Amino acid sequence: MNKTSTLLKRHLKVIKDFPKKGINFQDIFSITKKPDIFNLIIKEISKVIKDNSITKVVGIEARGFLFGMTAANNNKLPFVPIRKAGKLPGEVRKLKYKLEYGHDVIEIQSSSIKKSDKILLIDDLIATGGTAVASVKLLRKFNSKKIISFFVIDLENLKGSSRLEKHSIEVLSLYKTQG
Repeated sequence: MNKTSTLLKRHLKVIKDFPKKGINFQDIFSITKKPDIFNLIIKEISKVIKDNSITKVVGIEARGFLFGMTAANNNKLPFVPIRKAGKLPGEVRKLKYKLEYGHDVIEIQSSSIKKSDKILLIDDLIATGGTAVASVKLLRKFNSKKIISFFVIDLENLKGSSRLEKHSIEVLSLYKTQG
């Protein structure tokens, strides 16, 4: 475990039985309140960006925006949001996907990704992987050269990372724990 992972383990607040009984909610905002830890996370993301010659950073709504936008800006790269349906102006590409309790739709602006792009997909946490897998499927509509995923926290017991890996996506995370 590196320094950043150790700090995450020590300072990440876990709220038991939220939003319902049996869930251990990982409160990422307990980390964003600590600029020194937040900056270490951004440095880790920046290493991934440089090591993989990333050309676009894509963040999943909404907490993926916090880390993705900051890392993109620090590396002078464009930031592209993936949002829930009806939140983006202009022409969009969309994908409907199944959740445990129904369906949802995510969108991305049609002009935001090019075939030549190497994409880093970012979110704060991966749990069951439903939205992350849907985001990858949506990004694949652009036929980009490469997609790598990055999550600050990986709830290993919920198997989201292995769902992404089944789609041939490299999954990177800073802190692995149970959800």
